[in-house]
Amino acid sequence: MEICPENAIVLDPGPTIKDGCSDCGLCERICPTEAFQNELSTDEDLLNQGKSFLDREKSQLKKKTLFISCRQAENQDEESISVPCLGKITENVILGAALLGFAEVVLIKGICSQCHFTQGEKLLANSITLSRILLESSGLGIFPVRLQEKVKKKERILSRREIFSKISNEVGKKASSYLHDKGGAFQKKVGGIPEWKDGKRSSPRRRLLQTLIRKRGWEKSVVLKYRPEFPWGRIKIDEKNCSACGTCLALCPTGSISKKLEEGYQFFCHNSSLCSNCSLCKEACPRNAIDFEADFPLTDIFEDEVKVVARVKLTSCIVCGEVMTAEKGNLCFTCQKRKVWPIHVNV
Repeated sequence: MEICPENAIVLDPGPTIKDGCSDCGLCERICPTEAFQNELSTDEDLLNQGKSFLDREKSQLKKKTLFISCRQAENQDEESISVPCLGKITENVILGAALLGFAEVVLIKGICSQCHFTQGEKLLANSITLSRILLESSGLGIFPVRLQEKVKKKERILSRREIFSKISNEVGKKASSYLHDKGGAFQKKVGGIPEWKDGKRSSPRRRLLQTLIRKRGWEKSVVLKYRPEFPWGRIKIDEKNCSACGTCLALCPTGSISKKLEEGYQFFCHNSSLCSNCSLCKEACPRNAIDFEADFPLTDIFEDEVKVVARVKLTSCIVCGEVMTAEKGNLCFTCQKRKVWPIHVNV
């Protein structure tokens, strides 16, 4: 809601987009849970469009540069991708461009400080940083990603023929992207609205990243230092402070946190491949028992593995029978507050 340049998003009673949306894509880019989706302009669509440029020039020995420009910038040529704001570009697009065989990615921008979508500049910088980490970790080395400032010239009045030609080119790009998608440019369609399955909420962006990594055959385990801006994380729970209230489990938007009860212990588990680092669990924990591990193995992104992060001993209140952590004693909080004590009868 804060990043929307048009103030078109309201949260009453839930996320709603009002009239006035300029389709900049910043809301879908910043939302850690991917509640906002534009099925007509996904990362996969952009990569399919780029692949169509490569396939047209298979005969050329020279590697091609992928040009991506924002709405305020001048397009490099007809074979460049145009987006409303470069803040929409994710690490998936840059990593995918490298895997497709492009020589480099050139991002053409206008003057960001004077743009209506000025907050997109920070999102783009974060995407470039993440893409470089992924590229170097996957053994692709340094992949050139260049920024160019090229302000769009004032458009002259087009002739009728030029207008139809421009429309034809745009339609051709979309059609080419669609055909490449249908022809299997990637292993499977990974876009679409996130859906719940077995208590877990899928992430199109994460699934595309997993597909790209598997296409690379990436097996090397690289450990990164945790950073709050990363779209992934591995939580840790302080067992001594955990009250087993389950607030973290209830609030996790992807289902990465789960629990199981065994032999009087409450086990809390975490699946890092689903975690989006939204920090809701950490912020909502009433006893500040949740934090993120300092180290994050990148293999956690695609290893669908559930790991135990806390084991809490449980007992029952001797008055009302409420299940609680053993460290609270014999009485639950409610019975302590009401000063209800067990009655002992001598027989």
